[in-house]
Amino acid sequence: MPLTKMQIQPGVFKDDTVYSQAGRWVDSEKVRFMKGRPEKIGGWAKLTTDPMDTGVVRTLLPFRANNTERFIGIGTHSHLYLYDDQESDKIVDITPGSNYDAGAQHTTISSGVYSYAGIWTLDTLGEDLIGVNHITDDSSEPGKLYKLDISTYQSNASTNAAVVSNAPSSVNGVVVHQDSGITVCYGAHDGSADAPMRVAWSDINDIDDWTATLDNFAGAQELHGGNLLLAGIRTKGQILLFSDTAAFSMTFVGQPDVFQFQALAENAGIVGPQACVEHNGVVYWMGNDGFYMYNGQVQNIPCSVERHVFDNLTKQQKLKCFAGLNAKFNEVWFFYPVGANDAADDITNYVIYNYAEQLWSVGTLARGAWAPEGIYDNPLAAGTSATAVAASTTYIYKHESGTDDESSAMTASITSGDVELPQDGDDMMFINDFIPDFQDQAGNVTVTLKFRDHPNGTQRTEETITAATSTTHASMRARGRQISMVVSSAATSSHWRLGDVRFNMQPDGKRNT
Repeated sequence: MPLTKMQIQPGVFKDDTVYSQAGRWVDSEKVRFMKGRPEKIGGWAKLTTDPMDTGVVRTLLPFRANNTERFIGIGTHSHLYLYDDQESDKIVDITPGSNYDAGAQHTTISSGVYSYAGIWTLDTLGEDLIGVNHITDDSSEPGKLYKLDISTYQSNASTNAAVVSNAPSSVNGVVVHQDSGITVCYGAHDGSADAPMRVAWSDINDIDDWTATLDNFAGAQELHGGNLLLAGIRTKGQILLFSDTAAFSMTFVGQPDVFQFQALAENAGIVGPQACVEHNGVVYWMGNDGFYMYNGQVQNIPCSVERHVFDNLTKQQKLKCFAGLNAKFNEVWFFYPVGANDAADDITNYVIYNYAEQLWSVGTLARGAWAPEGIYDNPLAAGTSATAVAASTTYIYKHESGTDDESSAMTASITSGDVELPQDGDDMMFINDFIPDFQDQAGNVTVTLKFRDHPNGTQRTEETITAATSTTHASMRARGRQISMVVSSAATSSHWRLGDVRFNMQPDGKRNT
């Protein structure tokens, strides 16, 4: 008989029955899809051997000073650091020395009162770093707005961030309208009480002036649609704001209103302050029960692994979820916590959305924050080599660097569902030859072939093939009506991109194995 190609649809599908997922990929680990083909993701290496010793890193913001010097603002749940290329000890502690409450690693609930995990929101105003340390909650520890004056820091590296004294006394987060230099705080105190749905903004290029007058641009607006504002992000011509249940746009219109607000969508809120990214005028975010995008209108993103993500997400710790842009590969990565300890689960898992091809893949990786390439040549992420992020000895990694987990092997794999062999699964099929097809292969790749006689029958592993770069075919003897395949690698310096594998097979009667 002629050789038979094993045809599998691109993307990972995990939300259907075993038989309905026939001919699809059903699991992956550190594998992405490019032009419909699965391939091992790139590796990573430490940006510096200096660690953050205190707190889980939740926020990374690379930026440049006016003299072009590079920095990274680093927010942990308890501290604020600055990565400084010019310092011998590159991780500099700039945590405010006063008017500061350190956040907690985990979201806790006591008698119905929430104390939220500490997650910084960071931005730049001119060359200065500004940020809010955590969401104001019911624990009487308000989030506050802080600023690090970069020119002062460059003259004296012992300079710490300091509270912006005239800003609202409690806020949830901050985003800057860069065209005007207006600082926008959401969840901003109204002068007499916390106001979790209130937006307040400063005068133009003046972070110290928040009192609205006829002569300035400062002001405030109460929004309706949700319990609290959680996140804000710039996009083309506007700022998007997210509550726990809704999305809003905020557009600069000048005097007298300064900003115009519009409710974009109900039931499309966000899970946490860092769970959104923007690229080329499109915003992507992770909601409470699905993934969304905005390109002029809010749309739900069809997701073939949605139940897998949200059924396993630790809901109490969802504030820690974050998104990362990997534009070189047309990807948004969403990281989320999974586990059996609602009070202490941390980030262990990710899901990748390829927005150009609308494909998904899944896996595990201990990261707490992400920053896209731009100021630095690689995407940056903070995390550990453990299975979950930890509160000490966290490093910044350059991603898409080499092929390994630092100098250690990275285990990568992709697993197919059952594929019916020819004859619509009527006859048993006998297979006696396997022909691999890999591109950009470096090192050995293991191909494990498993067979069933019926959809609910026992799956048998009948062949494990080691495909070297020189392997042209592998003789084998196997029999069944359905076949599934696991492609994996676990050696240093390995890489692969899977093409179309083929088999030599022939009908072998109807009698079961």
